[in-house]
Amino acid sequence: MTTVFNKIHRLKQQLGWTWDHFLTEIDKCSSGGVDEKTLYSHYREPHKKPNSQLEKLINQLHDDCFPDPFPEELNRLMRLYNHLFNCKKHIAKEKDIEDLEFFLQQQCKREVEWLRISRLNWLLGNIAFDRIPLYRDNGMRQQLDWCKQSAISHYQKSVSAIEQHNEKYPQAMVSASHLYKARHNILACYLNAVPQAKRGKDVNIIQYLKASGYIANSKRTLQAEPFQWKIARNGLRFSSLLENEADVIYFITALAHISRHFLKLDYEPLNHGAINEGEDFHWAIENVLTSDYLASIEMDMKKNNKGKRS
Repeated sequence: MTTVFNKIHRLKQQLGWTWDHFLTEIDKCSSGGVDEKTLYSHYREPHKKPNSQLEKLINQLHDDCFPDPFPEELNRLMRLYNHLFNCKKHIAKEKDIEDLEFFLQQQCKREVEWLRISRLNWLLGNIAFDRIPLYRDNGMRQQLDWCKQSAISHYQKSVSAIEQHNEKYPQAMVSASHLYKARHNILACYLNAVPQAKRGKDVNIIQYLKASGYIANSKRTLQAEPFQWKIARNGLRFSSLLENEADVIYFITALAHISRHFLKLDYEPLNHGAINEGEDFHWAIENVLTSDYLASIEMDMKKNNKGKRS
């Protein structure tokens, strides 16, 4: 889910959106409004957790300016599935999920609109993906492989449908960030099929990262929306797994320009652990992100007066 931090940045980068204009638009949504200091602090700091009022206002404003490209009824169906999957008291949960899965499979055969095809396959991919941990943790290799390939297949169809839509309707293109999320789902299948401790050396993960153009796609998405710290952080993570010094430098620099907080490797952005706590970042920390190198980035930024204040 897109963070309030990202939504504020996406709104702010619109033409003519000064802080005064931003606050005026917020006032139209609520008589209470938000003071500029609060709004700006959430714009600057990825670790800040918004209160319910601010989150509601930013979500409403963002939805008005950037409506979701996918059909609303299918988005609601996805939310219903998420509630069903997370409900611990639902006695017939797996049977009901299987019935939903069957319905979605039949519906996919009838659809002709690309965005409907994409969203249906996205949800089918989620259903298969959510079964992966159970089979992985219980050593059920055959079922694990089947679920992994099923999820990948549906996510690939989802990506392909978005690309087909963008080609046919260039005036109503699905954004780069949505495409990034759809592609990241495929990578997540490779990651979740392997225990955390073994991911750094897993041949299938490394091969997919190299073959898929994941790093290049991440860079393209950051060019469109340079405030996307999760994408930059993932880029750093997987550049470390690939042991690619140039890409590690690219993504730590991108993070530093989002917020200098990221130059402190023990920094914890909202709902994420610190970089120095993640095994996947180990190579980058040992070989590139030394204290001296991180200090030199901050010194250069201060000289050039670039980046966010921390």
